Amino acid sequence: MASSIASHWRELSGEKNWKDLLHPLDLDLRRYLIHYLQRAGAAGDAFNGTKASKGYALSLFPPDEYFARVGLEIGNPYRYKVTNFIFAATDSDEAAYFGYVAVAIDEGKRGTITRTEWLDDAKLFLTSAKELFGNDFAHVHSGFLSIYTGTIPNSPYAKTSARDQVRKAIQELVDKYQHEEVSITVTGHSLGAALATLNAMDIAANGWNKPTGDSSKAFMVTAFPAASPRVGNLFFKGVFDELKDLYLLRIVNSTDPVPKVPFLPGIYTHVGEELGIDTTKSPYLKSDISPHNLEAYQHGIAGLQENGEFKLEEELDFDNPVINKYSDGLLDKYKIPDNWWNKENFKNMVQMDDGHWKFVDSAYVPDPPSA
Repeated sequence: MASSIASHWRELSGEKNWKDLLHPLDLDLRRYLIHYLQRAGAAGDAFNGTKASKGYALSLFPPDEYFARVGLEIGNPYRYKVTNFIFAATDSDEAAYFGYVAVAIDEGKRGTITRTEWLDDAKLFLTSAKELFGNDFAHVHSGFLSIYTGTIPNSPYAKTSARDQVRKAIQELVDKYQHEEVSITVTGHSLGAALATLNAMDIAANGWNKPTGDSSKAFMVTAFPAASPRVGNLFFKGVFDELKDLYLLRIVNSTDPVPKVPFLPGIYTHVGEELGIDTTKSPYLKSDISPHNLEAYQHGIAGLQENGEFKLEEELDFDNPVINKYSDGLLDKYKIPDNWWNKENFKNMVQMDDGHWKFVDSAYVPDPPSA
């Protein structure tokens, strides 16, 4: 599996704009996308949401334990280590962890991942992105830009902007591994996907994918945003279309409302290629599951068929119980607890040696009364 991906990772990362890989959806590309969306979900899985905690709004886990603690090491052929957490300024003037930079520790291709997540869509007006792209006419969603470039001078975590933190981390890795095969992949879900789009464009536009002092050598930058809202205007799209070494594939669920906002025709627009999925076709899911659910997106990628039907590819061996991590979306007949990812005992969900999750029912059952 991993070896087959390694043999054509450039095509999977979009070097040919996914020509002949989307229709029908290539098996290795399914694996590749699911793998990156799992990494996208990790930031949420590790987020400390307990306000009484001294670590509130930070990562629950240190870098060296991060992927093990979010269930992405057992039975997983992809190995990464977190090199940096990324922090951003929020509207409440508090800093919060919203992503990470990680580097592959496998032998061979040196992949780096930047993962972003955020939930702030209150600011719907466009603002200039000249500081990012040097273009007077490229405008983006002001809320996304303020999170990406904002600072809090008296905060130990957000004295520098998320943008500058990512720039520093990526440049250090590019310089360190410049003599290896390097790729930079940015992924995110929901509004984090919009930030991933901004970040990927910023990396390519400003040469952070090039070793310091060697502008002739540029590494690939790929973005896999899932469920992304529109980010900027037509001039913003024009900037994207002119950037070299940048490839972007948006994953969009047919009934998900988020990719349709902001709904301002002729003002906001999408960029890159689109992969459409339709989780309403799945015979495994309840009809009321949120079409925005990240694990449902992974399920949709696993089961997408060219004829409009839904069939999980057996070779993928997709782990359906993850659908209920934050939902009650899997049909009850599969007997998987709802909302089981609680960062503690997981409602008796146990990870097996192959990485899949299984419900191990240890509940006490009393003897029935005697006749």
